Amino acid sequence: KDSFGSTPLDYLCKNALREGMHTTRWMIRKIVEGRLPFLGLDQWKQELLEAEERVGSAADTRTMSDGVRYLLDKLGRLELLEALSLLELVLWRTKLLEENKNKMMMVEGDAKKARTDRESCRVQCGISIVVANVLPFLGKQQYR
Repeated sequence: KDSFGSTPLDYLCKNALREGMHTTRWMIRKIVEGRLPFLGLDQWKQELLEAEERVGSAADTRTMSDGVRYLLDKLGRLELLEALSLLELVLWRTKLLEENKNKMMMVEGDAKKARTDRESCRVQCGISIVVANVLPFLGKQQYR
């Protein structure tokens, strides 16, 4: 951002010339295309494609600027949610492996007791502690 708090994309959105609006649409398409494959849920992908379509059909610079801001904000939030989901899966898997290792070390006993409780491992994997400390580090406190 510059000293006025604007990004190059903000200035491009304000360009009312036909070429400027065309370039803005092209850039948004490329930004979304490049980051869309990293989102896991098809619903999220569809929401972003619909938002991109609304930006592409904007008739004036104000509507386009608002649409771009909404699209990029939503994309950032969804990427953060995806990253947190992956982090939770890693922590859960680590807890499961740890529990299985501990069970293997125990004397062979009842098979029912030796089975790892997946749900309790998920609850006890520590994601709430990690998220509480990771989000402020990322500067994304508003997404809590």
